[in-house]
Amino acid sequence: MEKLKRVLACLGVFIVLGSYYKSNYKYEASYEILDDSSDAYAKYCDGNIYIGDSLFLSRIDCCSGDILILDNRYNLFNPDVKILASCEIKDKNIRNDIIEVLQIYESENPSPWNRTTESMRLEWLMHNLSYDFQFKTDSTFDVDLDNNDEVKYQNKILNKIFKI
Repeated sequence: MEKLKRVLACLGVFIVLGSYYKSNYKYEASYEILDDSSDAYAKYCDGNIYIGDSLFLSRIDCCSGDILILDNRYNLFNPDVKILASCEIKDKNIRNDIIEVLQIYESENPSPWNRTTESMRLEWLMHNLSYDFQFKTDSTFDVDLDNNDEVKYQNKILNKIFKI
């Protein structure tokens, strides 16, 4: 009986995880990198993307749909960027836009921060799933894309399951 419960629990998890997967998924970018005259670094379909330190972000008059990204890429111990309130971003295309914007930002402003697109996509998805299941909500509300987690989220099996 105990074995059956475990099998059913695993099956339930795979069904829920599978609901995040779309076999006909095709990503089409919908962002624009803005010029230096704007406080926002980029614009996407629902608002602006702001990238900066905590002082810069505290001065932003945030509108609905705006994305705030805390830039801590020069932290010598563990460089990272934190996408604030990332659990609220459910649309895969928007997540992909934000990750691409981060990669462009890094290429224009090189730093010790070093993450692959695939590992960021997977980490963000896992954070959202954890938050949706009310697991460690205090640490999964925002996604912290740090260098130390690069290896942790290079799981080829999960990448194939979710077609990330």
